[in-house]
Amino acid sequence: MTQGSSTLIILFPGKSYSCERSLLYYAAQSALEKGHDVLQLEYGYQAARTELESDQRDILIKECTDVIRQLSVFGYTNYISISKSLGTLIAGGVFEQYKSLPVRHIFLTPLDQTVPYIIQSQGLLIYGTNDPMFSHLSQDKINHLPYIDTVVFPDANHLLEAPSIDQSLQFLKQVVIHYNEFF
Repeated sequence: MTQGSSTLIILFPGKSYSCERSLLYYAAQSALEKGHDVLQLEYGYQAARTELESDQRDILIKECTDVIRQLSVFGYTNYISISKSLGTLIAGGVFEQYKSLPVRHIFLTPLDQTVPYIIQSQGLLIYGTNDPMFSHLSQDKINHLPYIDTVVFPDANHLLEAPSIDQSLQFLKQVVIHYNEFF
């Protein structure tokens, strides 16, 4: 969705978490309200409605890199990557190839393998304490990074949901507040 902005927000979905799901949907809505352009990615295996194969990560990174390269004609001067789960690995791999681009990240419920990308990035990290995909060892590695603000939700799982629906909705509301402040 273009609005003539100099900033492009790129949404990198998770393995089974599309851009239409709440965390990414509200990220897009918040970005649009702030006047930014938004690109919602869908991976090839998602569009084909097939399962992700273990050897496809490099293919996903290449596909996403090609899309972003094509968008360079629009003259964006700022990029914000919002990635969820598997998307944190894809976004990290994509922007590792574009180190000269001014990019900030919002990492939502990253995977343990995303830690090297988080360490070299600027932005915001959001995760829950009961997320089995982001271990306590990984959490310890990213504590006190100078260029990453961290938001931790107690008892939240990999979907940033809590045992009660009321608490889950409160978490979602807080995430949206952080989006608005970040943009």
